[in-house]
Amino acid sequence: MRNTMILTQQVQDNFEEGMSARDAVVEAAVQRARPVILTALAAVLAFVPLTFDSFWGPLAYVLIGGVAVGTLITLIFVPALYALWFRCGETPNQGSAS
Repeated sequence: MRNTMILTQQVQDNFEEGMSARDAVVEAAVQRARPVILTALAAVLAFVPLTFDSFWGPLAYVLIGGVAVGTLITLIFVPALYALWFRCGETPNQGSAS
């Protein structure tokens, strides 16, 4: 959740610096990818020892899956949804050619 908020804040910061909406989304996703992935990797590796325990093992597998899915949502779904919501791919209408 925190990674998603940081990503959207980075998009806003890029947009306020004068980038186009599409460039702001793409640049924010690229800038935040490494920290998000490293944070998720650290969490996943912390749960690996628990997978060998018969009692805590199933919980560890669920937590690893949740962290992995959350990371994918943060890096793929959130920028795509942001671009769709704010129509970042559209070009402004230049008027009719009549």
